[in-house]
Amino acid sequence: MTVVKILGLIVWLVVVPFCMGLVFLPLFKERFKSVGTVFVAGYILFFTALELVGIPIVLFTVYNGLTIFTRWFTPLILVLSLAGAGIALWEKKRGYGLSFAGFDRFKESSPEEKIVMLLFLGLVGFQVYMSFTRASFDGDDAYYGVQAVIAQQVDTLYRVNPYTGRSAPLDVRHALALFPVWEAYLGKMCGIHATIIAHSVVPLVLIPLTYVLYFQIGKALFGGKRKQLPMFMMLIALWQLFGNISIYTTETFFLTRTWQGKSFAGNFVIPAVLWIFLCLFASGEKEDTIVPKGMKNQGKWLGRAVHTNIGEKGLWILLACLNLAGGASSSLAILLSCMMTAGFGFLFSVRERKFGILTKAGFSCVLGGIYVLLYLLLTHGIFVP
Repeated sequence: MTVVKILGLIVWLVVVPFCMGLVFLPLFKERFKSVGTVFVAGYILFFTALELVGIPIVLFTVYNGLTIFTRWFTPLILVLSLAGAGIALWEKKRGYGLSFAGFDRFKESSPEEKIVMLLFLGLVGFQVYMSFTRASFDGDDAYYGVQAVIAQQVDTLYRVNPYTGRSAPLDVRHALALFPVWEAYLGKMCGIHATIIAHSVVPLVLIPLTYVLYFQIGKALFGGKRKQLPMFMMLIALWQLFGNISIYTTETFFLTRTWQGKSFAGNFVIPAVLWIFLCLFASGEKEDTIVPKGMKNQGKWLGRAVHTNIGEKGLWILLACLNLAGGASSSLAILLSCMMTAGFGFLFSVRERKFGILTKAGFSCVLGGIYVLLYLLLTHGIFVP
């Protein structure tokens, strides 16, 4: 039975999000078609689907909320996963499959780079091990953790006061942030208690996922100077490990409150906005690219890999999804991500002298803007579901 539960976790936390990320393959240039990019994009799309399906159910369903959510959400993500797998096969036939250039680069790197990267992986393994075996607790668990437990055991979403266990009106302040609902859903699908999902399982996934995102940020920052990338990742891991100088730092949240939406907002959503704009800012610039061995049409692949066009449509669509997906972690995360999108979009349009870039930035904030407007209507009592 334990083996079945572990396999279920692998399916819903690794296989399904990765396959969902494959949906973006035709929208990305070859320089972005890497395993890490697909995994990050898959989780962004995963939480976007969570918000699109979950918000109406939370607002208009009083009883059997998690059951109804499961009936709608599960087919949607499975369809997206199958679509992603089909797209990957189609791309492979065209000779534009996933890039494993990073693995080839590691094999050809110097001994010093390999040692630093192995030390980094050791630090990540240590952080994951400590998060799993030394799970910490804080006052917010009395709300966020209990909301997931209530959703799983009582089958209602934000309709029970977690402090008293009594029925209550919809908690409009938190009702649009569905991170506890995601944890309850995982528990329901895998037959595991929601508390175990939150404190023991979620860190095993979100900690490596965050480092995958930082790896993509490093690739965008250093461009062709990839020799600095191992040291960059090493410094990031050390920064996270010794960042507990206050209970309010993102590093503290990252390792001691990984299962809470606020941690995901600070450690994934905001850095993901930076990563997307770093990729957009680097459009048109050359990078040191290694063509994977056995890749078909290598000349065509290389020619498309070292150049990108301004306004990469795949990245803009991913940014639009992120500006809604962030709401799963915190309502404030969407406001921050949309403000960052507006600010970076303005700088990008000024640098390139193209007003169309600012327009794309505006369109990428539409879903997030609707979310913020709905939140204001709920919290001010103008809209009462």
